Amino acid sequence: MKRTAGEAFGAAGGVFQPTGAAMFDPKAYFAQWQQAASSGSTAAPSSAQSAQSSKKASVASQPPVEKTEIQTQVEAASAVRCAAIVKEKGQNFTPVVSIEALCTMATKSSFKLREDLLKQPHVRSLCKRVQDILQRPPQGLDLESISRAAEALSKFPEEARPDGAKAFSKPAVSLATLGGNGWSADTAARILWSLAKCDQGEAIQSQKHIVSHVVSELIRDKGRRVAELTHEGLVHLLWALAKARVHKRAGDLQTVHTEPNDSILLEHASKRVRQEVEQIEVRLLGDLVCTYHQLGIRDEKLFKAMCPQIVAKQSELTPEHMGKCIKAYTFFMIPLKEEAQGFRTMAVVQTGDFIRPSDKPKTMGKKTYEKQIGRAHV
Repeated sequence: MKRTAGEAFGAAGGVFQPTGAAMFDPKAYFAQWQQAASSGSTAAPSSAQSAQSSKKASVASQPPVEKTEIQTQVEAASAVRCAAIVKEKGQNFTPVVSIEALCTMATKSSFKLREDLLKQPHVRSLCKRVQDILQRPPQGLDLESISRAAEALSKFPEEARPDGAKAFSKPAVSLATLGGNGWSADTAARILWSLAKCDQGEAIQSQKHIVSHVVSELIRDKGRRVAELTHEGLVHLLWALAKARVHKRAGDLQTVHTEPNDSILLEHASKRVRQEVEQIEVRLLGDLVCTYHQLGIRDEKLFKAMCPQIVAKQSELTPEHMGKCIKAYTFFMIPLKEEAQGFRTMAVVQTGDFIRPSDKPKTMGKKTYEKQIGRAHV
């Protein structure tokens, strides 16, 4: 005779609480439930004990969550192969696997390929599902996974996120409610960058207070957390900051209103970029130049430090991107050219130059001309 749930989990009528991978994987959930039922362990302690145990569990170091087989396949696949897996097994994807599949297609493809992938119905359904996850995140899904989902969805064309501003606003609000210790610097950069790409920047302009909160947290302790950002995260954060500070008024020209903390963040960012300029991709350097141009801030030391890298690797930039860099350098009246070689202290004599012949012309002697004998007039 089979036992009921109350008999299996104790007379107190306890409720089974999944942990680890069982929160996202149905197979792991069933295996954990079966193991708890067979052992007869109870999961219904008092409210005080449960709160204390959950607090200790969050603080204590937990072993890494094991990835499922389908999640490993999705992460290792290419963008096209991942789309095929989504078509075959996408209906049974958990929220975590859905996010990983979208991240794989967003990071392992060009924008043109993403446009082609979005034409497939199963890829559009996956984007719609991830957007629903952002609007109503399931319990247990951490903010880092949510930020990765927002960034991946933002890399697709705008048709993939019809309600992007609404979907990205909720993770942005979490940055202010959780406080500085509840999120990492890259997580905040991904969320703000995704929000800035919605509605031509109007979505993040309505959330300026969240941007100011993030900036104030990053510049604390002499900008200690700025070093935690990756190069891409730093550039994306500054671009989102430039979008948030745009001031639009009916009947007036568009201007940029920065705050005092913004200048401190830009100083820390400029110092770090100058130190690590050779390690940063030229694509990110070009984006950073355009960001300073949009803010209207002239940082001559930073621009001169980035100049040799941009000139040397300009073939890696698109003509449009390189044109924006030239426009920014021209606007600030900073030369965009190779480093000067300096004065030469030694003269090099070359043979065959057109200024001074290498060999002295030989004397040909006196020139003689043949005289023409004219006809006699009759």
